[in-house]
Amino acid sequence: MKTKIVYCIVSNDKDIYLEQAWVSIYTLRKHNPDADVILLVDKGTESTLTGKRGGIRELVTEVVAVDTPDGYNAMQRSRYLKTNFRQFIAGDLLFIDADTVIGGSLAGIDNIDAEIACVPDGHRSFRELSGTDTDIIRHRISSTFGKMDFDDDFYFNSGIIFVKDTPRTHAFFADWYETWKFSAFEKGMSLDQPALFVTNKKNGHLIKELAGEYNCQVADSLKYFYGGLILHFFNVSLPMLSSELSVFYDDCFYRKLKEYGGVAHEMKDVLDDKSRWFNLQTNMVDSSHYVFLSSYVGEKIYKSYIENTIPYKLNEWFCAYKVMLKNYTRQLMHLFCRK
Repeated sequence: MKTKIVYCIVSNDKDIYLEQAWVSIYTLRKHNPDADVILLVDKGTESTLTGKRGGIRELVTEVVAVDTPDGYNAMQRSRYLKTNFRQFIAGDLLFIDADTVIGGSLAGIDNIDAEIACVPDGHRSFRELSGTDTDIIRHRISSTFGKMDFDDDFYFNSGIIFVKDTPRTHAFFADWYETWKFSAFEKGMSLDQPALFVTNKKNGHLIKELAGEYNCQVADSLKYFYGGLILHFFNVSLPMLSSELSVFYDDCFYRKLKEYGGVAHEMKDVLDDKSRWFNLQTNMVDSSHYVFLSSYVGEKIYKSYIENTIPYKLNEWFCAYKVMLKNYTRQLMHLFCRK
């Protein structure tokens, strides 16, 4: 495998970002033992890679520490690394987010002929995204960068990025960083995907579609699970994404790694057995239910249900009364019809 693997991490001993990357790299090594794996960090993170945290050095080929702009907080330093990793490391690269696990060989990435390739967000074309998602994306972009045409085929997910080492890709990443910097510091919108969308449009749609197996977005589609090479678990708080679904949504799983200083004991058993990545009681929902549960109203109703609040109980009783009344009416109608 000629393509180098890149992880960008900004972390301290209080969070679990390093531990998430550790899990991802551990699973990557099982299927890609000879891959060159680069851990790109800021200088502050590098200084913490000692003791138990230093064990991650044994899994990677190289730790590259770079200076970051003064005044940047942890999130901004992380975005700085992500939008600039092309400038810091030579060769063809595959960037992988920390909140992932690797399920197979990534050697096929060497055959990608695009200069930059990503998987569409939600595994759908821009036009196929749900109305709520599309409205949110359009608003984020328009309110930050001004009015523009939304005639692009895809809104790409930035969790997995394949990029070749060419002058055009270096220019693209320089533009992406500047676009994100404007978004974050001038408009207060720190997400990197809207800036990636605008940069791609400005650069003649240089990003091409990458096969969904390389970024199987767990929250959005089961389509690529069978052949999923990279499973992407989002660092977001949604009611349907919980430890009841998968161990990878359970902070305790990563805090065990922090405690052990490596993958050991029951953690190793879980990571080595794909059948244990998801719990037995795993239910599917369709897009309309997912959109509702992801909405502000859906989250509030779900929270009310979990906490069994008085408003929820009243609504439950009212619905039960309606069902009882409907059944009683049906029985009366049945009796009258018999007479």
